Amino acid sequence: MNKLYIRVVEAKGLRSADFNGKSDPFCVLSISDQEVPDKVKKQGKLFTPKTKVIKKTLNPVWKESKMLYVGPGNEEKDFLRVVIWDWDRASKNDLLGMVKIPLSNLTNGKAVDAWYNVEPMKKEKAKGELRLITHYCPVGVPFYNNF
Repeated sequence: MNKLYIRVVEAKGLRSADFNGKSDPFCVLSISDQEVPDKVKKQGKLFTPKTKVIKKTLNPVWKESKMLYVGPGNEEKDFLRVVIWDWDRASKNDLLGMVKIPLSNLTNGKAVDAWYNVEPMKKEKAKGELRLITHYCPVGVPFYNNF
């Protein structure tokens, strides 16, 4: 299996979803629309496809590293999807938007540090940018932990 290492660094200018003018953002990562199997999630924090919640901010800083598996030969059709949510204690979480990056845009064997525009996923309003560092490692390409 190929591996995609992702460092969710920070976001800026996210949409406010709470009455206080802020949000409590967190991210959920996936390859295309695939769910991460429970047995993979149990292998540790690196494999959990969610970041922690950063409360009362529109400019969260996560600095969290994650890893997702990519089936070989799927680079042309698969994409990294990062959905940004506003955490709510008493009601359903609010969708803040998403970032979608085709795997074909990622450079094999080299880390890519870039800002991506947050786009609407459905009818929600979305704004802001998300900074990710990605390192796509097909089988045989070594991972250099430079992020």
